Amino acid sequence: MDQRKRLILKEIVDYYIKTGEPVSSQTLLEKYNLSLSSATIRNEMKDLEKMGYLKKSWSSSGRLPTAKGIRFFVDWLLELSELSHRPQHALLEAYGFQRLRLDDLFQQTAFLLASLTGHLGFVLAPRLEETELEAISLTKLDDHYALAILITNLGIVESKIIKTALPSEYLAKVARLLNRQLRGRRLGELSREIAHEIEGWSDPITQDAFLLLREILRPQRPHRQLYLEGLPQLLRAVLTWESALEEVRRLLSLLEDEARLAEIIRARRATREGGISALIGEESGLRELERYSLIYLDYGYGGALGLLGPLRMDYSRSISTTQYIGNRLRAILSVSRRRPEEVK
Repeated sequence: MDQRKRLILKEIVDYYIKTGEPVSSQTLLEKYNLSLSSATIRNEMKDLEKMGYLKKSWSSSGRLPTAKGIRFFVDWLLELSELSHRPQHALLEAYGFQRLRLDDLFQQTAFLLASLTGHLGFVLAPRLEETELEAISLTKLDDHYALAILITNLGIVESKIIKTALPSEYLAKVARLLNRQLRGRRLGELSREIAHEIEGWSDPITQDAFLLLREILRPQRPHRQLYLEGLPQLLRAVLTWESALEEVRRLLSLLEDEARLAEIIRARRATREGGISALIGEESGLRELERYSLIYLDYGYGGALGLLGPLRMDYSRSISTTQYIGNRLRAILSVSRRRPEEVK
């Protein structure tokens, strides 16, 4: 695509996002002061329509961007996604990002995304296997069972009842051995290493320790926590009264299925520097998201955050806000993973 078509397409998408109205050649001349004739713009718009970037409006002589046209606009913005110094910086700092409980941190992050953009903000919690072991405790409950508590470097706490006849004093030795030998190891790597065999460990306590660890790390939760904020404003932006109930049902069904949303993001993991990407309308492959755009960023540990908004969302603001808050969350988690003695 030549530079003139690129310029015209950007202006058409920009106008459509702001107004929701079809764009004519005369509108472009009046609103954007293009140094082109109306006839030239009309010809370029016809070419863009043939290329699949625009479609004819039935209600006027203007044209509307297609999903392909919006995708072109978003890709251009992704290349320019450095967040400028806007007043929202002060708002972000006012929230005082600090070391919070992880649940509170993720919920607050989703709230910030929604508040600053007017769209639905979401945070998908990290994958447990992507985190590192910080500590394990084993507490005897009765003759046959013990409570295992696993803490990761991010502060994620997992508890599990395991079956074991080992006495309390022996369990304490096992826990000390595991903490001494395995602290700082990725849980996913540990799971793979002990899943098949543990030969070569002649020491009985080590054998018992690894057998218990295998039981502790056995998957027990099919879904990861999804933190959401801003659903009402998203629905107000895209729904009419007639379509509201069915649309709400479909959208909530998707958002309640954390595994499904996680799979969409994982299957289309961002390749751009900074980890930010976008799915426009039907690109998601899901009927539920055909009327929406998904902006998201991989913040590490298999987790993601981002925005779900209408096709007419303000992509510039959405992308820059997602990137900024994502970078802040990365920084917070980077500090959180450092042991107390490392934090000055």
